[in-house]
Amino acid sequence: MAHNGHSSAVSTSNLPDDQQNSKLPNTIGKPTWYHDEQNVNTGKPKSPDPSYERSTGNIHDSMKAMIGETLIYNQQQCIFKGTHPCRNKTFYVLENERAMTGYDGTCPECYQSLSYFTDRRKGFFISEKSFNDAMRKHKSGMEQSKGRNPVNELKTITQKLPPLESPIVGRNKGIAGDSNSCYIDATIFCMFAYNGIFDDLLNMDVPSESLKQLQSVLRDNIVHVLRDEKSGFVERDAVFQLRVRLSEATQDRSFKEVEKDPSEFLRVFEELFKYAPIKTIPRGQVPKPDKSNVTINIIWEMFDANPQNLLSTSIASIFRNSLSEIPAKLATIPPFLILVAPRHKRSERSYRYIIPDRQITLDHDIVQIVCSKCNRTNHDPVTPRDFFFCNKCQPQESTTQLSTDAVIKALCADCLNKMHENLYNEIKNHCTKKVELKKHKLNLFAVLCIETCHYVAFVKCQNRNIQKSTWVFFDSMSDRINDEQNIPLVEEVPYFDQWIDKAEDTSQHFFDYLDNLRRRAGPMSQKFSPDDMRRLRLFRDGAFFFYENANMNYH
Repeated sequence: MAHNGHSSAVSTSNLPDDQQNSKLPNTIGKPTWYHDEQNVNTGKPKSPDPSYERSTGNIHDSMKAMIGETLIYNQQQCIFKGTHPCRNKTFYVLENERAMTGYDGTCPECYQSLSYFTDRRKGFFISEKSFNDAMRKHKSGMEQSKGRNPVNELKTITQKLPPLESPIVGRNKGIAGDSNSCYIDATIFCMFAYNGIFDDLLNMDVPSESLKQLQSVLRDNIVHVLRDEKSGFVERDAVFQLRVRLSEATQDRSFKEVEKDPSEFLRVFEELFKYAPIKTIPRGQVPKPDKSNVTINIIWEMFDANPQNLLSTSIASIFRNSLSEIPAKLATIPPFLILVAPRHKRSERSYRYIIPDRQITLDHDIVQIVCSKCNRTNHDPVTPRDFFFCNKCQPQESTTQLSTDAVIKALCADCLNKMHENLYNEIKNHCTKKVELKKHKLNLFAVLCIETCHYVAFVKCQNRNIQKSTWVFFDSMSDRINDEQNIPLVEEVPYFDQWIDKAEDTSQHFFDYLDNLRRRAGPMSQKFSPDDMRRLRLFRDGAFFFYENANMNYH
């Protein structure tokens, strides 16, 4: 299960070797400029080593002007602090935005701790080659910012448009990818192209001007333009402007140019828009008055270590196992679920293949109900599992559908019988209905996939009037023009349902076939048909699975 807290120290797994080597084994000796915290207030302040002053004083003017500038290094936001010569080598000194576990500003050559940094846990040293590579990317990002269309020159549609009911397919359809933006492109396409379940995000009141600007670009320059039947195409500059406003609203400048995980993008809506409809509660607990034991999320990051080393499983099985592991239950009937497959790393899952169930049925194993009279739950071993609504005994509760905004409260069978046992003639005015959890089904409508840091999506386009659906495949960077402009692609996937049928009915044979495809995936032998490649993407690379509540209308 996901949580909203952030650690004070960041992981260093993304850092290259020349950063990793700067971890301090054991300090060997202490030069005059060594910062000793135990003796920091004793004696006279020590002067820095003259070579430190020379290291910044002899830098080329353009390099000297860079000191204090921010650049992105290996997906981390850093400040350039200057250069540091040591034993005939020159290192480039960077300070990370946040403290890093295991780092203390130690020179990787002499293992001395130096005083370049506001917090030595943020400091590290890199080689000239690594610095030059970072500078090239930094300049490239600066150049990409030039010549961009401002918001007032982007295609804008303020008229509220419903989700598309017929697929718009072909090249230059969907959302054109910006630099490192595929995680945003694919997520937005999943959420908004053919589904209106997230449309509250487009129109809800937000507390700040920066969020209003973010919401406006998302709504008027991306979602409505994407839903325009005449074009169905969003230009890359709209994505760029969205990322600029994401950076401003979150005060995280890396949103503008660094590739992130879709969960980071989705958490913005949870944390800043206060949009988190997925509510869970520990099994058997009654909600506290302040709801402190009810956890809210916009996504559900599942845990399943696969102890039996199974080749494949289904999303529904992982979801149930994840709830049991905590243990927790859904405290409400959710309008949607975004289920995140368990991953060891961003692109490495616990299972080789995952079958996306097209429907998940809610039942007593998943959802918790609380008796409003005795406060027992449907997971109490003493309480009967059948719960009821009564229009007279519980007039404040709906007798037709379960609320998605509060903990589900009804009457257990014992309490209902006690309340009805002496009513005699009055009982005819009481309308009692059993809580039918299994009537609530969650239908799959999108799968977001990742392979080697590139995100694509399978999305269901559904004409709700004639109950007909078509699955499409979306890639915001399917091709490039002059190695600069990305060409998005939307194509129909007519065999999507057949693939899942085969996976469910003949899983061993089906996944043996996919294994054979994987073995053929050498650099010189990638001659798959589009269907073969997409089957691999769906079952091997599926990472985020989007479900909507089939019993509720959100349009």
